[in-house]
Amino acid sequence: MPVVSNVAPYIDPNVQHVGVSKLRGLNASKLSDMKRTLVIQDNDSPLAVLVRYEQYMAIQEQIKSLKETIQILTDESEKAAMDAGLKELSEGRVRPLSEVKASGKVKEKEQK
Repeated sequence: MPVVSNVAPYIDPNVQHVGVSKLRGLNASKLSDMKRTLVIQDNDSPLAVLVRYEQYMAIQEQIKSLKETIQILTDESEKAAMDAGLKELSEGRVRPLSEVKASGKVKEKEQK
C-alpha cells in the first residue's frame, strides 16, 4: 500500500512514469544520456525512482544543508549568536571582509 502524505509533492517537469519493462531496455549508454527522472511502476503503483547521479548528489547536498539549518535554529547558543549578528548588521555595525582579513582575525584556508 502506498504511503499517503499531507505534503504536496514536488512537481518535476522531467519526471516520466514508466513500466517495469522499460528497465530491460536501459544500458550504460542510455543511462548516461538520460535527461528525465523515471518513476518506475507496476500496474500504476510506483516502485522506485531512477535519477541521474548528479541529481541524486544535489538532493543529498540539499538535505545536508537543511539538517545543518535545523541544527542551528534549534541550538539556543547558535540561534542567539545568529540573532546577535543580524542585530549588528541591522544597526550598521559591520566591516568589510577585506578589513577583517587584514586585521588577522580571519584565517583563510590554505590552497593545496
